[in-house]
Amino acid sequence: MDEPCSALDPTSTRVIEETMLDLAREVTIVIVTHNMQQAARVSTECAFFLASQGTPGVIVEHGSTQAMFSTPRDSRTSDYVNGRFG
Repeated sequence: MDEPCSALDPTSTRVIEETMLDLAREVTIVIVTHNMQQAARVSTECAFFLASQGTPGVIVEHGSTQAMFSTPRDSRTSDYVNGRFG
């Protein structure tokens, strides 16, 4: 899913996220989002991709969502999930 709740109101977002969590019991769901709060709410595993000018995106860090948001290993991940850039 690419930005599954982009431009939705909070009530619709909640319904979509609840549906995603229900579906995730049976299938793997991959979402791409810039919404860090949503990523923290609906995922169990995360990956942080970063692209530089003229280079494709690379995985900076990946792991459990809890670890990525509470104790990221890379300072760039920490900066992004804490809203210091992006």
